[in-house]
Amino acid sequence: MKLILQIALGVFLGTLAAQFAFDSWRTRQENIAKADMEKLWADQEKVRREQGERIRALLLQGRQGNAAGAKKPPADFVPDDVQMDTPKQN
Repeated sequence: MKLILQIALGVFLGTLAAQFAFDSWRTRQENIAKADMEKLWADQEKVRREQGERIRALLLQGRQGNAAGAKKPPADFVPDDVQMDTPKQN
């Protein structure tokens, strides 16, 4: 009977140790994945901020260029997307 109790106690302690090791490993992996996602998110946010700054700079540069003396199209210039006033023939 004593041998059976020793075996049962060994199985119990072994299972408990395995569960503890597995939980520790899983928690560590989750923390690593979380840190990687936060780093990725921060990098993406930095890229978005840089793109926004470039867009703002280009817009400001364009506004300053328009105010300073932008080129005006000639008087007889007609853009490609404007339709002529002539009626279409079927």
